Amino acid sequence: MVVVSWCNYKYLNGGPGATGSLYVNRRHFGTPPGLAGWFGNDRKTMFRMSNEFDPAKTAVAWEIGTTTMLSTAPLEGSLRMMNEAGIDRIREKSLKITGYLMFLVDEMLGKPPYSYSVATPREPERRGGHVGVAHREGWRINQALIARGVIPDFRPPNIIRLAPIPLYVGYHDVWRVAQHLKAVIDGGEYLRFRDDRSTVT
Repeated sequence: MVVVSWCNYKYLNGGPGATGSLYVNRRHFGTPPGLAGWFGNDRKTMFRMSNEFDPAKTAVAWEIGTTTMLSTAPLEGSLRMMNEAGIDRIREKSLKITGYLMFLVDEMLGKPPYSYSVATPREPERRGGHVGVAHREGWRINQALIARGVIPDFRPPNIIRLAPIPLYVGYHDVWRVAQHLKAVIDGGEYLRFRDDRSTVT
């Protein structure tokens, strides 16, 4: 059985600690979850406070606990905006804006002294909403970008992940990020940072 889960802090801009989401295909309804929680109990018997788990007959069975309102509330607004924009239009812009970022890395930053490269698949059907930019000094460059107010994500061994969110990031924003990538090399800013990796990236 395949159950798909995702983080809404990233995909719905819910921020750190946002409620996660889970998709369970209807053909698996009625299959007991591997990790059972009180919130996955059948709503009709939930408040009987029995010692036995009575799983809901739908995807609800996979819910573990009550979500916190402060981390769930932003998702309502985000889902409303996404529905209004339409997933097809969001995806279309996502492919264009990530393609533009890859073009800038290739054309402006691919040769020495910059030597950045794109680690993300070029084919649209294999590409998500972010671009992995590789550099041998990736961690220190990642830290230098943060110091400049650009918030990337880092994945070992050397990938700086940049996510131009199509709902609110424009092409000029992407061009400016390319300028930051250039400037941290030109000014040697990344050299001010140690190569000690932290848990949070």
